[in-house]
Amino acid sequence: MQKNFVSILFLLFALISCSDTNEAYLQEKISYESKNILGFENIFGDLIDTQSNQEVFGVLHFPDNYDNTKKYPLVIASHGSLNWREHHLQYLEQIRQADFIVFAMHPFDSRNVSSTVGNQINVTSETVIYDMAQAINLMWLDPRVDNTKIYAAGWSLGGTASLFNAWLPLQKELFKNGASFAGYLMWYPGCLALPDLNEWDQDFIQIYIGEEDNWTPAEPCIDLVNTINQEGGQANIELYPGAYHSFDSPLPLRLWPDAYSWANCKLRLSADTKKVYDPNNLELDFSDPTARREAYESCAVKGNVMAGSSPDYQNAAYEHLAKILPKLK
Repeated sequence: MQKNFVSILFLLFALISCSDTNEAYLQEKISYESKNILGFENIFGDLIDTQSNQEVFGVLHFPDNYDNTKKYPLVIASHGSLNWREHHLQYLEQIRQADFIVFAMHPFDSRNVSSTVGNQINVTSETVIYDMAQAINLMWLDPRVDNTKIYAAGWSLGGTASLFNAWLPLQKELFKNGASFAGYLMWYPGCLALPDLNEWDQDFIQIYIGEEDNWTPAEPCIDLVNTINQEGGQANIELYPGAYHSFDSPLPLRLWPDAYSWANCKLRLSADTKKVYDPNNLELDFSDPTARREAYESCAVKGNVMAGSSPDYQNAAYEHLAKILPKLK
Protein backbone atom coordinates (compact mmCIF):
# COMPACT_ATOMS: atom_id res chain seq x y z
CA MET A 1 0.00 0.00 0.00
CA GLN A 2 2.88 2.37 0.76
CA LYS A 3 4.25 1.70 -2.71
CA ASN A 4 0.87 2.58 -4.25
CA PHE A 5 0.75 5.77 -2.21
CA VAL A 6 4.21 6.84 -3.38
CA SER A 7 3.32 6.01 -6.98
CA ILE A 8 0.19 8.15 -6.82
CA LEU A 9 2.11 11.13 -5.46
CA PHE A 10 4.83 10.65 -8.09
CA LEU A 11 2.20 10.58 -10.84
CA LEU A 12 0.61 13.72 -9.46
CA PHE A 13 3.99 15.47 -9.37
CA ALA A 14 5.08 14.20 -12.78
CA LEU A 15 1.92 15.25 -14.56
CA ILE A 16 1.46 18.71 -13.12
CA SER A 17 4.63 19.89 -11.46
CA CYS A 18 6.63 21.57 -14.20
CA SER A 19 6.38 25.19 -15.23
CA ASP A 20 7.69 26.73 -18.44
CA THR A 21 11.11 27.06 -16.78
CA ASN A 22 11.20 23.32 -16.08
CA GLU A 23 11.25 24.00 -12.35
CA ALA A 24 8.80 22.44 -9.93
CA TYR A 25 6.01 24.81 -8.98
CA LEU A 26 5.21 25.47 -5.34
CA GLN A 27 3.29 22.73 -3.51
CA GLU A 28 2.42 22.33 0.14
CA LYS A 29 1.05 19.33 2.01
CA ILE A 30 -1.43 20.24 4.76
CA SER A 31 -2.85 17.86 7.37
CA TYR A 32 -6.11 18.51 9.18
CA GLU A 33 -8.60 16.77 11.45
CA SER A 34 -11.61 14.94 10.08
CA LYS A 35 -13.77 11.91 10.88
CA ASN A 36 -14.74 8.50 9.54
CA ILE A 37 -18.51 8.75 9.15
CA LEU A 38 -20.91 5.83 8.88
CA GLY A 39 -24.48 7.05 8.50
CA PHE A 40 -25.35 10.51 7.18
CA GLU A 41 -27.26 11.32 10.36
CA ASN A 42 -24.02 11.01 12.32
CA ILE A 43 -22.76 14.25 10.77
CA PHE A 44 -25.35 16.22 12.74
CA GLY A 45 -25.61 17.34 16.34
CA ASP A 46 -23.93 15.40 19.13
CA LEU A 47 -23.81 12.25 16.97
CA ILE A 48 -20.68 13.56 15.25
CA ASP A 49 -18.82 12.89 18.50
CA THR A 50 -19.60 9.17 18.18
CA GLN A 51 -17.62 8.94 14.91
CA SER A 52 -13.93 8.08 14.93
CA ASN A 53 -11.35 10.84 14.48
CA GLN A 54 -9.09 10.74 11.44
CA GLU A 55 -6.16 12.88 10.40
CA VAL A 56 -6.31 13.55 6.67
CA PHE A 57 -4.25 15.62 4.28
CA GLY A 58 -4.44 17.54 1.06
CA VAL A 59 -1.87 19.11 -1.23
CA LEU A 60 -1.94 22.77 -2.26
CA HIS A 61 -0.82 23.37 -5.85
CA PHE A 62 0.08 26.98 -6.53
CA PRO A 63 0.03 28.75 -9.89
CA ASP A 64 3.21 29.39 -11.80
CA ASN A 65 4.77 32.70 -10.82
CA TYR A 66 2.91 32.59 -7.52
CA ASP A 67 2.96 35.98 -5.78
CA ASN A 68 2.71 35.73 -1.99
CA THR A 69 1.45 39.32 -1.77
CA LYS A 70 -1.74 38.39 -3.66
CA LYS A 71 -4.87 36.45 -2.73
CA TYR A 72 -5.90 33.75 -5.18
CA PRO A 73 -9.16 31.98 -5.97
CA LEU A 74 -9.17 28.41 -4.67
CA VAL A 75 -10.62 25.11 -5.88
CA ILE A 76 -10.99 22.34 -3.29
CA ALA A 77 -11.13 19.08 -5.26
CA SER A 78 -11.64 15.40 -4.52
CA HIS A 79 -11.28 12.28 -6.64
CA GLY A 80 -13.56 9.35 -7.45
CA SER A 81 -13.74 5.74 -6.32
CA LEU A 82 -10.38 4.79 -7.89
CA ASN A 83 -8.36 7.59 -6.25
CA TRP A 84 -6.66 10.28 -8.35
CA ARG A 85 -6.56 9.29 -12.02
CA GLU A 86 -4.82 10.78 -15.01
CA HIS A 87 -7.82 12.67 -16.38
CA HIS A 88 -8.61 14.16 -12.95
CA LEU A 89 -5.07 15.47 -12.74
CA GLN A 90 -5.36 17.09 -16.15
CA TYR A 91 -8.28 19.14 -14.86
CA LEU A 92 -6.29 20.12 -11.77
CA GLU A 93 -3.49 21.34 -14.02
CA GLN A 94 -5.97 23.21 -16.21
CA ILE A 95 -7.35 24.98 -13.14
CA ARG A 96 -3.90 25.72 -11.73
CA GLN A 97 -2.75 27.13 -15.07
CA ALA A 98 -5.79 29.42 -14.98
CA ASP A 99 -4.19 31.11 -11.94
CA PHE A 100 -6.12 29.31 -9.19
CA ILE A 101 -4.67 27.62 -6.14
CA VAL A 102 -5.84 23.99 -6.11
CA PHE A 103 -6.29 22.05 -2.87
CA ALA A 104 -6.26 18.37 -3.89
CA MET A 105 -7.82 16.31 -1.11
CA HIS A 106 -6.47 12.81 -0.42
CA PRO A 107 -9.26 11.05 1.46
CA PHE A 108 -8.11 7.58 0.34
CA ASP A 109 -4.37 7.98 0.81
CA SER A 110 -5.03 9.43 4.27
CA ARG A 111 -6.78 6.17 5.19
CA ASN A 112 -4.53 3.71 3.30
CA VAL A 113 -7.35 2.85 0.91
CA SER A 114 -6.78 2.48 -2.83
CA SER A 115 -10.35 2.03 -4.11
CA THR A 116 -13.98 1.82 -3.04
CA VAL A 117 -15.23 0.18 -6.24
CA GLY A 118 -17.57 -2.65 -5.25
CA ASN A 119 -17.20 -1.73 -1.59
CA GLN A 120 -18.45 1.81 -0.84
CA ILE A 121 -18.01 1.21 2.90
CA ASN A 122 -14.24 1.43 3.49
CA VAL A 123 -14.52 5.17 2.76
CA THR A 124 -18.15 6.29 2.74
CA SER A 125 -19.60 9.16 0.75
CA GLU A 126 -20.50 10.97 3.96
CA THR A 127 -16.86 10.70 5.05
CA VAL A 128 -15.65 12.49 1.92
CA ILE A 129 -18.46 15.03 2.29
CA TYR A 130 -17.20 15.74 5.81
CA ASP A 131 -13.56 15.90 4.67
CA MET A 132 -14.51 18.56 2.12
CA ALA A 133 -16.44 20.60 4.67
CA GLN A 134 -13.43 20.55 6.98
CA ALA A 135 -11.22 21.57 4.06
CA ILE A 136 -13.14 24.79 3.48
CA ASN A 137 -13.03 25.50 7.21
CA LEU A 138 -9.27 24.99 7.04
CA MET A 139 -8.74 27.29 4.06
CA TRP A 140 -11.36 29.97 4.78
CA LEU A 141 -9.05 32.22 6.79
CA ASP A 142 -5.86 31.37 4.90
CA PRO A 143 -4.25 34.71 3.93
CA ARG A 144 -3.25 33.36 0.51
CA VAL A 145 -6.85 32.71 -0.49
CA ASP A 146 -9.59 35.03 -1.73
CA ASN A 147 -12.35 33.42 0.29
CA THR A 148 -15.08 35.04 -1.79
CA LYS A 149 -13.93 32.71 -4.59
CA ILE A 150 -13.59 29.22 -3.11
CA TYR A 151 -15.08 26.45 -5.24
CA ALA A 152 -15.81 22.78 -4.59
CA ALA A 153 -14.95 20.27 -7.32
CA GLY A 154 -15.00 16.52 -7.69
CA TRP A 155 -15.37 13.44 -9.84
CA SER A 156 -17.90 10.68 -9.10
CA LEU A 157 -17.52 10.14 -5.33
CA GLY A 158 -15.78 13.51 -5.11
CA GLY A 159 -18.59 15.03 -7.18
CA THR A 160 -21.07 13.66 -4.65
CA ALA A 161 -19.06 15.34 -1.89
CA SER A 162 -19.23 18.63 -3.78
CA LEU A 163 -22.96 18.25 -4.32
CA PHE A 164 -23.86 17.64 -0.69
CA ASN A 165 -21.65 20.51 0.42
CA ALA A 166 -24.12 22.67 -1.51
CA TRP A 167 -27.01 21.52 0.72
CA LEU A 168 -27.77 24.40 3.09
CA PRO A 169 -28.63 22.34 6.22
CA LEU A 170 -25.21 20.66 5.98
CA GLN A 171 -23.49 24.02 5.52
CA LYS A 172 -25.29 25.36 8.58
CA GLU A 173 -24.15 22.35 10.59
CA LEU A 174 -20.50 22.13 9.52
CA PHE A 175 -19.21 25.36 8.03
CA LYS A 176 -17.38 27.64 10.47
CA ASN A 177 -16.49 31.36 10.57
CA GLY A 178 -19.05 32.22 7.90
CA ALA A 179 -17.42 29.92 5.34
CA SER A 180 -19.21 29.27 2.06
CA PHE A 181 -18.41 28.01 -1.41
CA ALA A 182 -18.81 30.40 -4.33
CA GLY A 183 -19.71 27.54 -6.66
CA TYR A 184 -19.49 23.84 -7.44
CA LEU A 185 -17.96 21.84 -10.31
CA MET A 186 -19.02 18.20 -10.60
CA TRP A 187 -18.20 15.42 -13.00
CA TYR A 188 -20.67 12.49 -12.96
CA PRO A 189 -21.69 12.93 -9.30
CA GLY A 190 -23.98 10.53 -7.51
CA CYS A 191 -27.24 12.48 -7.38
CA LEU A 192 -28.47 9.74 -5.06
CA ALA A 193 -30.23 9.80 -1.71
CA LEU A 194 -31.19 13.41 -2.34
CA PRO A 195 -32.77 15.29 0.57
CA ASP A 196 -36.51 15.64 1.01
CA LEU A 197 -35.82 19.29 1.78
CA ASN A 198 -34.76 21.19 -1.34
CA GLU A 199 -32.65 23.89 0.25
CA TRP A 200 -29.61 24.32 -1.98
CA ASP A 201 -26.94 26.95 -2.37
CA GLN A 202 -28.01 29.36 -5.11
CA ASP A 203 -24.45 29.99 -6.25
CA PHE A 204 -23.11 28.58 -9.51
CA ILE A 205 -23.34 24.80 -10.00
CA GLN A 206 -21.97 22.94 -13.02
CA ILE A 207 -22.46 19.21 -13.68
CA TYR A 208 -20.87 17.16 -16.47
CA ILE A 209 -22.36 13.71 -17.06
CA GLY A 210 -22.95 11.09 -19.74
CA GLU A 211 -26.55 10.41 -20.69
CA GLU A 212 -26.01 6.64 -20.55
CA ASP A 213 -24.17 6.65 -17.21
CA ASN A 214 -25.40 3.63 -15.25
CA TRP A 215 -22.89 3.95 -12.40
CA THR A 216 -24.16 7.32 -11.21
CA PRO A 217 -27.22 7.87 -13.41
CA ALA A 218 -27.89 11.19 -15.08
CA GLU A 219 -31.67 11.42 -14.66
CA PRO A 220 -31.74 12.44 -10.98
CA CYS A 221 -29.02 15.04 -11.69
CA ILE A 222 -31.19 16.50 -14.46
CA ASP A 223 -34.18 16.62 -12.11
CA LEU A 224 -32.08 18.25 -9.38
CA VAL A 225 -30.79 20.98 -11.72
CA ASN A 226 -34.37 21.77 -12.69
CA THR A 227 -35.46 21.88 -9.05
CA ILE A 228 -32.60 24.17 -8.01
CA ASN A 229 -33.29 26.55 -10.89
CA GLN A 230 -37.00 26.68 -10.12
CA GLU A 231 -36.01 28.00 -6.70
CA GLY A 232 -33.76 30.72 -8.11
CA GLY A 233 -30.47 28.84 -8.32
CA GLN A 234 -27.77 28.88 -10.98
CA ALA A 235 -27.44 25.18 -11.79
CA ASN A 236 -26.22 23.92 -15.15
CA ILE A 237 -25.70 20.51 -16.68
CA GLU A 238 -23.74 19.39 -19.72
CA LEU A 239 -25.31 16.10 -20.82
CA TYR A 240 -23.39 13.99 -23.33
CA PRO A 241 -25.56 11.64 -25.45
CA GLY A 242 -24.36 8.06 -25.66
CA ALA A 243 -21.59 8.65 -23.10
CA TYR A 244 -21.04 6.60 -19.94
CA HIS A 245 -19.30 7.13 -16.62
CA SER A 246 -15.77 8.58 -16.91
CA PHE A 247 -16.52 9.63 -20.47
CA ASP A 248 -13.45 11.92 -20.28
CA SER A 249 -11.04 9.14 -19.32
CA PRO A 250 -8.23 8.15 -21.72
CA LEU A 251 -9.04 4.50 -20.96
CA PRO A 252 -11.40 2.71 -23.36
CA LEU A 253 -15.00 2.02 -22.53
CA ARG A 254 -15.39 -1.36 -20.82
CA LEU A 255 -17.48 -3.34 -18.36
CA TRP A 256 -16.63 -2.88 -14.65
CA PRO A 257 -18.09 -6.07 -13.14
CA ASP A 258 -17.37 -5.14 -9.50
CA ALA A 259 -18.96 -1.69 -9.66
CA TYR A 260 -22.47 -1.01 -8.41
CA SER A 261 -25.06 0.42 -10.77
CA TRP A 262 -27.37 2.75 -8.83
CA ALA A 263 -29.82 3.20 -11.69
CA ASN A 264 -32.63 1.32 -9.90
CA CYS A 265 -32.12 2.93 -6.48
CA LYS A 266 -34.74 5.38 -5.21
CA LEU A 267 -33.05 6.31 -1.97
CA ARG A 268 -33.86 9.56 -0.16
CA LEU A 269 -32.42 11.58 2.72
CA SER A 270 -34.84 12.49 5.49
CA ALA A 271 -34.90 16.21 6.20
CA ASP A 272 -35.90 15.46 9.80
CA THR A 273 -33.75 12.52 10.88
CA LYS A 274 -30.97 13.06 8.28
CA LYS A 275 -31.07 9.30 7.65
CA VAL A 276 -30.89 7.73 4.21
CA TYR A 277 -34.00 5.64 3.54
CA ASP A 278 -35.83 3.78 0.81
CA PRO A 279 -39.53 4.80 0.64
CA ASN A 280 -40.35 1.24 -0.42
CA ASN A 281 -38.24 -0.46 2.25
CA LEU A 282 -38.09 1.51 5.48
CA GLU A 283 -36.22 -1.24 7.34
CA LEU A 284 -32.91 -0.50 5.64
CA ASP A 285 -30.04 0.69 7.83
CA PHE A 286 -27.05 2.62 6.44
CA SER A 287 -25.29 3.22 9.76
CA ASP A 288 -24.09 -0.37 10.34
CA PRO A 289 -21.47 -1.90 8.00
CA THR A 290 -23.19 -5.24 7.46
CA ALA A 291 -26.67 -3.77 7.20
CA ARG A 292 -25.38 -1.04 4.90
CA ARG A 293 -24.07 -3.54 2.39
CA GLU A 294 -27.42 -5.33 2.47
CA ALA A 295 -29.15 -1.99 1.98
CA TYR A 296 -27.03 -1.19 -1.07
CA GLU A 297 -27.65 -4.58 -2.59
CA SER A 298 -31.40 -4.24 -2.14
CA CYS A 299 -31.36 -1.89 -5.14
CA ALA A 300 -27.81 -1.57 -6.54
CA VAL A 301 -26.67 -4.15 -9.09
CA LYS A 302 -23.21 -5.44 -9.93
CA GLY A 303 -22.22 -6.73 -13.33
CA ASN A 304 -23.57 -4.20 -15.83
CA VAL A 305 -21.67 -0.96 -15.19
CA MET A 306 -19.93 0.53 -18.20
CA ALA A 307 -17.28 3.23 -17.86
CA GLY A 308 -14.58 4.73 -20.03
CA SER A 309 -13.79 7.10 -22.83
CA SER A 310 -16.36 8.51 -25.19
CA PRO A 311 -14.42 9.52 -28.34
CA ASP A 312 -17.05 12.14 -29.20
CA TYR A 313 -16.93 13.82 -25.80
CA GLN A 314 -13.60 12.94 -24.21
CA ASN A 315 -12.41 16.56 -24.37
CA ALA A 316 -15.80 18.26 -24.17
CA ALA A 317 -15.72 19.03 -20.45
CA TYR A 318 -12.15 20.36 -20.65
CA GLU A 319 -13.21 22.72 -23.42
CA HIS A 320 -16.32 23.81 -21.54
CA LEU A 321 -14.38 24.36 -18.32
CA ALA A 322 -11.89 26.56 -20.18
CA LYS A 323 -14.76 28.94 -20.94
CA ILE A 324 -15.99 28.92 -17.33
CA LEU A 325 -12.77 29.42 -15.38
CA PRO A 326 -12.17 33.06 -16.38
CA LYS A 327 -15.68 33.91 -15.16
CA LEU A 328 -15.03 32.29 -11.77
CA LYS A 329 -12.05 34.51 -11.03
